[in-house]
Amino acid sequence: MINQAGRILAALERALTVIAVVFLFIIMVLVVTDVFMRYAVNRPFSFTYDLIGLYLLAGVFFLTLSDALREHAHVGVDILLSRFSPAGRRLSEIVTALAGLLVFVLICKVGFDRALENYQQNDVLAGAIPWPTWISAALVPFGCGVLVLRLALQLIGNVLSLVSGRDLYPLPPITGIGEARTFE
Repeated sequence: MINQAGRILAALERALTVIAVVFLFIIMVLVVTDVFMRYAVNRPFSFTYDLIGLYLLAGVFFLTLSDALREHAHVGVDILLSRFSPAGRRLSEIVTALAGLLVFVLICKVGFDRALENYQQNDVLAGAIPWPTWISAALVPFGCGVLVLRLALQLIGNVLSLVSGRDLYPLPPITGIGEARTFE
């Protein structure tokens, strides 16, 4: 059951990451084209800054949050984890998931309320193009909501593994054991 939920969630996370990669590619194309238009033709786009800042960067960030956690790509403080027993590491993962759930459920709630308010008030960005702000505001609770699902899965998996004494959910790898690591 937990493995199936993990596979479904991982497929969603990978799909969102693909969308974020497409957003990143669009950012690159827009910036290069805008620079060309500005300096070669003296006709820059009026919408590039707003489109990138309001929608695309928010999409890149929030759509990849959960996949980064699944891949253990977030910054982690694991200086003591190598000294913990597997049960201690599970307990550490449970505490981390609980703290993350508390924070990101609150972010989801506040973000949803803000996106809904922006939608109901037909809030737009002042400028050449009246971009609706609710779309970028909705990326916050959406991306954080997927992260909440990942944290809940990690919490349940680690609790079940700790209680049963079996590895029902994998522990994250311990990095840097027995090797000199640099910041390069």
